Amino acid sequence: MTVKRQDPALARLWGATAPEPPAHPPSVPPRTRVRIVEGPWLLLTRAFHSREPAAWDTESHLEAELLWSSAGNVTLEADGQLWLVPPSLGIWIPAGLPHRVRADSGVVTYATFIAPDRAGIDWSSVTGVSMTAALRALLLHDLAHTGEKAPRLRLQRVAIDLIEPVPASSLHIPMPAAPDLREVARRIIDAPADDRTTAQWAAELGSSSRTLMRRFAADTGLSLTQWRILVRIRAAMVDIAAGEPVGSVAQRLGYANPSTFIELFRHVTGLTPAAYFRSVTPAG
Repeated sequence: MTVKRQDPALARLWGATAPEPPAHPPSVPPRTRVRIVEGPWLLLTRAFHSREPAAWDTESHLEAELLWSSAGNVTLEADGQLWLVPPSLGIWIPAGLPHRVRADSGVVTYATFIAPDRAGIDWSSVTGVSMTAALRALLLHDLAHTGEKAPRLRLQRVAIDLIEPVPASSLHIPMPAAPDLREVARRIIDAPADDRTTAQWAAELGSSSRTLMRRFAADTGLSLTQWRILVRIRAAMVDIAAGEPVGSVAQRLGYANPSTFIELFRHVTGLTPAAYFRSVTPAG
């Protein structure tokens, strides 16, 4: 089971399924590492502590990767899409797929590399995974303790068995390919509450509103306004997952009425914030 690139909730919000943007090659050649998980092991987890905002080089590797975090904001860029990695979710990255990861300061980012030939999971698409308490505990225990071969392999097998796709996928955002549009996109991602209008963004680019809307839709399949809604919902997910009240998050993102924000959240994800996080954090 894999996550589809176009969430049906987007069709409910905007009336029709937007065309998938083309897969854009990374701006720099991806690094392909040598094998990370040596036999007979099924997986290997590494932890990366970001004291300052961090961005890793575009890379791919022989193993699949489960990307997850302790708290805070981590994003994955792969195959022309931007993926949210809130603490309640992990993101499965197929083996060989070029990708780039960014993390805010103070975040511990975990990369669990998984040998597809030995683990029995070889999903071909980027996929959301529920990071249950049990799965986290097993991966952290494996990271901290090498242990004897047979018990450790049993532990790793149980961890693999707990890797399941979530019914409500993590939110992915199509990224524009044109450099000037990507710069606008990055600035919106860094400041989701920015309330500049399409006309104001167009003026910064020396363009007209109509031209900006046409170019942005051609690159992403969404208007700039629709795209900004996705960015705001994505930003809200991180804070809500950390326990911040929905009303406070909505207000900080520029929504004076929390019910307006909740309705937008429901249109984008198909669920209210409370129901969404129940769906991606099952007991255990």
